[in-house]
Amino acid sequence: MMKEEKKGHIILTYRLRFYDKHLDWLWQTKILYNKVVEHYCKLLMEHLELLNFGSYDLMRELEMMSVGTKEMKRNGQIVPYSLHDFPTIPLYFRRAAINCAISLMRSFQIQNPKAPLSVEGQDLISSRVPVFSVSPVYYKGMYKEITENSIWLKVFTGERWVWNCYRFSGRPLPKDAVLLSPVICIEKKQAYLHVPVKKMVDDIRTVKERIQAGTRILAVSFPGSDSIAVAAVMTWEGGFEKAMFFHGGSELKAKRNQLKRRLKKIKRPKMQNEWNEAIGKRYREKIQNINEYYAHLISRRILDYCMKQKIKVIVVPKYQHTIDFSKKQYLETDAYEWIGRKIIRFLKYKAFSEGILVSTVPTIHISDCCSECGAKIKRYNEGHIPNKNYFGGQLFFCPNGHRGNSGLNTARNVGKRFFSYYEEWLAEKDEGKE
Repeated sequence: MMKEEKKGHIILTYRLRFYDKHLDWLWQTKILYNKVVEHYCKLLMEHLELLNFGSYDLMRELEMMSVGTKEMKRNGQIVPYSLHDFPTIPLYFRRAAINCAISLMRSFQIQNPKAPLSVEGQDLISSRVPVFSVSPVYYKGMYKEITENSIWLKVFTGERWVWNCYRFSGRPLPKDAVLLSPVICIEKKQAYLHVPVKKMVDDIRTVKERIQAGTRILAVSFPGSDSIAVAAVMTWEGGFEKAMFFHGGSELKAKRNQLKRRLKKIKRPKMQNEWNEAIGKRYREKIQNINEYYAHLISRRILDYCMKQKIKVIVVPKYQHTIDFSKKQYLETDAYEWIGRKIIRFLKYKAFSEGILVSTVPTIHISDCCSECGAKIKRYNEGHIPNKNYFGGQLFFCPNGHRGNSGLNTARNVGKRFFSYYEEWLAEKDEGKE
């Protein structure tokens, strides 16, 4: 009997880029936010016992010590840690800063549980306050009217608080999700809006629960050729249904080679200077950006294919260590080129939001054995001599006459390895019942 799908949620962060209008006000807001956070950090340093309170009680206590209550004002009581040296601080701006200070100090206390407060009468409180530059978190009341390309923010100009409409660009926010408190991040001359989005996930069953229900899997390999990824749809019995090739490697290689040729010229001894070093850094960043783009593109295509085929489990090789390309000249590649690990990383966080899980298997003998009979294979390209060490070969054959695409063969081995582990788990479970 098929188990009912369990529902859950995932929180994703959308990064939206602000246009250049009034970015100085965002800087002023961030500066003020950090000053308020620092104020509460110092308060907590003097009263570390408050960190034992619950979040709600601690928030209330800190507000009483810094803002006071109506009764305290009527009685003329002095607020011990007043914010009178600051401009007017909006309620939700202050509460965001308090929560930030609490998080910082609890983290700092865990890392430094036995650090003294003073040595021979010398106050160490100020020196122990962690150095930070935190981004302002905007609670409701500090923002409003989020649209597809704009948001109204309450910002500090350096003299007063004003409401200002900021336009942004980026991928559209989902309409069926809950938007959480956004964060204003400023990097040099550019500002970004980070919006956490709570999205419902229709299926959060474990991999074992899905396999027990008879779901198919998509086993994927990353050969690093024109086919950036090769996928095999496989059933529980280990049977092969169909293959899918995700192309784009030749196009990616052409774009990278153009930049790498320019980078190679800059690395010549006569060209070495600070200016060319800066240009070289830009070229390396561009190469990495191209890799990131194609990794995102291929990971999205894999997910779209899974949803079309109604597949709930993706299985990929588990690459535990960084590949040293300098020792693998036969791959005819370098650290800039192979993007398999990036694709896997992007798949893992994208897949769960679609109700799909990514599982991994060890890489031992997934690429050098025949998926039909298990014999050692030889690889080759058209017109080349087959060899067991020709890892760049896109074709293969084995002693028993099986032949085909080496990337697809690896993908099928990945799937078979996954099902063999599941069979072992199922056998152990049955022995436990006995």
